[in-house]
Order: sequence, then structure tokens, then C-alpha cells
Amino acid sequence: MTTVVSKLTLAVVSVVAPLASLAATPSADVPSVSVRYDDLNLSTTDGVNSLYRRISSAAREVCPGVYSRELSLRAAARRCEADAVARAVSDVNNTHLAMVHAAHVSHG
Repeated sequence: MTTVVSKLTLAVVSVVAPLASLAATPSADVPSVSVRYDDLNLSTTDGVNSLYRRISSAAREVCPGVYSRELSLRAAARRCEADAVARAVSDVNNTHLAMVHAAHVSHG
């Protein structure tokens, strides 16, 4: 029996530290956002594409610096987004979503 999770949380750990000085407990200050998808049917193309857009949008929200003029910050933010999306897709554990993600990754 498969359990469908209706909410996931994107948390950013790997890129936040280089972007800002963190206290001794960095996990307490890690930005995150919940992505709801209980209203989507993940057995349809439209549902999977909608979830992928939500995940991508949430990743942009929690990964600072994407519009920075400083190239190192911009590169770090793009890595942060890519990692956050990949983790969220993995957490959902849906074959169709994984295929959509693979297509996006292969096309840049």
C-alpha cells in the first residue's frame, strides 16, 4: 500500500552557510517552505506539471541570491535551487514527477 504525502517542506542547508554567517546551530535558521499538493492528481500530466512548478517556485523562494550581481552568490543560489528541487522530487517519490524533473535537468 502506498501512502501519498500531501505536503513537503523544502529546506536549504548547503548554500545558506556560504551566503551568510550562521550561529552555532545553523539548522535552526534554515529557511523552508511547505508545498501543498493534496489538491493535485499526480497520476495525470497536468497534476505532475503543476506540482513541479510549485516545487520550483518554492525553491526560488528559499534560495537567496538568484538575482545577485555577485556571480558566486548567483551560482550558489542556482545550486541551492537545483538541490532543493531534486530533494523535494525524491521526497514525493512519484515516477511521473521524477521523469518531469529529469527532462528539466537534461534541458537545463
